[in-house]
Amino acid sequence: MDWVRMRKVFATAAVVASVAGLTACTEEQAYCVDLAGFAAAASEVDPTNAADYGTIVDDAKKIGATAPAEVKDDWQKVIAFAEKAKAANGNRVEMARLSQQTAGVTKAYKAIATHAKDACKVDVPNLN
Repeated sequence: MDWVRMRKVFATAAVVASVAGLTACTEEQAYCVDLAGFAAAASEVDPTNAADYGTIVDDAKKIGATAPAEVKDDWQKVIAFAEKAKAANGNRVEMARLSQQTAGVTKAYKAIATHAKDACKVDVPNLN
């Protein structure tokens, strides 16, 4: 997964999650609501605009803070990677270095996506 794909994941997740219902959320209602809000905000993100991505990183931090224990560490991994990518500010050398560190981020994102579907009935896209 590269930097552009990571940014697109947040934007695409917004579109998919914004149409999903939250009726299946029970104990994790607050997280599910936050996830839907995150998705709605992310739908307005331009994945080619670094300033827009900065906003989505801040939103991801908020939802990560409310994440249930099952995915809290996964959110932190995704957020940490996104912050590094944001700090690289498009520097090609730094982005190439970061692209070598995506295996853990991809695994964490998949865990988040699985949990979102199971707990909140929110589908997020697969990473290809």
